Order: sequence, then structure tokens, then C-alpha cells
Amino acid sequence: MNTKETQQVMANKKKTLGELEQELYEVRQRQTLNQIKKPTKLDQLPDPKKHQHVSFVKSGVRIVACILGFVGMYQVGFLGLFLAELIGIYEELV
Repeated sequence: MNTKETQQVMANKKKTLGELEQELYEVRQRQTLNQIKKPTKLDQLPDPKKHQHVSFVKSGVRIVACILGFVGMYQVGFLGLFLAELIGIYEELV
């Protein structure tokens, strides 16, 4: 055993039982936290590409609905805006 190891052993002997228990508790807690951080399938959500495509469709529906509202087709325009909101809900799920 070299001098550094000997010094470490001597320092450990001076520690109280409570200090050793606290160190062991902290090690177990770190191990538990590391196990929790394992990747899951939820880490892969949302799919950014699919989210982007749905967002473009939603924006297109809104633009068409606004144009229809400008030309006087209010009912169809409001229906388009309602449809865009439904697409928006779906967008948040992808």
C-alpha cells in the first residue's frame, strides 16, 4: 500500500459511523437518480417533422378560411377556423 492509500485508510477510520452512513445513503441516492434518467419512448416524442407538417396544414386552412371570410363567405370561413383549431389540437398530440 502506498502512502496516499494509507492516508486515505487512516482518514476513513476517523470518520464516525453517522458520516459513513450518510455517504452510503448519498451513493444509493445517486444510483437511483441515474436509473430514473434512462431514455424512454417518451423522449422521442413529439416527432418534429410530423409536427411541422401538421402545422403547415393548419396554417393553410386558416389562410383559406380568412380569405373566404374576406369575400363574404362567413359561414364557410368560420367553419374553416374551427377546423384549423381541431387540427391544432391534433398537432399538439403528434
